[in-house]
Amino acid sequence: MKASGFQALVAQLGDLSDVLRAALLAALKRKLPAAEAIALIDTRFKADPCCGHCGSHAVGKWASQNGLARYRCKDCGKTFNALSGTPLAQLHRRDAWLAYAQALVDGVSLRKAAERCGIALDTSFRWRHRFLAAAKDTRPKKVAGIVEADETFIRKSAKGSKRLAGRAPRKRGTPAKSGLSSDDYAPVLIVRDRHGATLDHVLPDLEGATFKRVLAPVVAPDALLVSDGRAAYGRIADEAGLLHIALNASAGERTFGSCHIQNVNAYISRLKQWMVRFKGVATKYLASYLGWRCMIERDGPELSPARCMPNALPQPAT
Repeated sequence: MKASGFQALVAQLGDLSDVLRAALLAALKRKLPAAEAIALIDTRFKADPCCGHCGSHAVGKWASQNGLARYRCKDCGKTFNALSGTPLAQLHRRDAWLAYAQALVDGVSLRKAAERCGIALDTSFRWRHRFLAAAKDTRPKKVAGIVEADETFIRKSAKGSKRLAGRAPRKRGTPAKSGLSSDDYAPVLIVRDRHGATLDHVLPDLEGATFKRVLAPVVAPDALLVSDGRAAYGRIADEAGLLHIALNASAGERTFGSCHIQNVNAYISRLKQWMVRFKGVATKYLASYLGWRCMIERDGPELSPARCMPNALPQPAT
């Protein structure tokens, strides 16, 4: 695994402390076996242990378990080790996580990753989605300058569900109903500025209040909002005092001077082409896959489609 690729992985694990990040990178560069990597993490953590539950540094030694020193917090009373409260906590197959990260960097399928690491297929699936669940929350806090907004619609799916409620099972490849029925499609709002900052949200509906709740906190006050002709954008712009240009694409109006929504539409096109490889994404995981695609776009060559998988390390069990 290249250090640059693993650096992108570590950067996405936002709950890791600086000490733990440094230890992981050191283990990678020295190509340590998993057991030695864990020992290095433990050694670095001992220099300044802090509670993985409340963050307190008022701690005392407690015991040792699975090769890691355990501590007890004097403030909250809970016990913890170097991995508590991090995405690597409660990972029982510690001997496999580095090999799995390599498989993810290589972009292999879930089945091939499971075979390579000697883990079960459902474990491989779980590790991917536990991290993707965190990736969806990595978003820019603001979009500024010329801000383009548009919606896209992705067909709803109950892929993998054992209990399908509300409709009969649908055979793969069956065409959806005509029109953009809310029974068949999930609306997704994509907001992107000319600097590449991108926000995405799976919307429960297309009501104006829903658009306002998503857009109002993130669009800078001095931004120029460019959108299609949906009335909700105009109302939001009026209430927030934003400059706003609405383009009526159905009437052939695609640009207004240098203003257009081709940037966000191109992003939507890339998103949908990328999602084809998954042969349908379960709607309950859709937000996570949107965050994954944002990561790929944001990190560029450091996290290309062939190397975007390293961000699938597991999260703590809940």
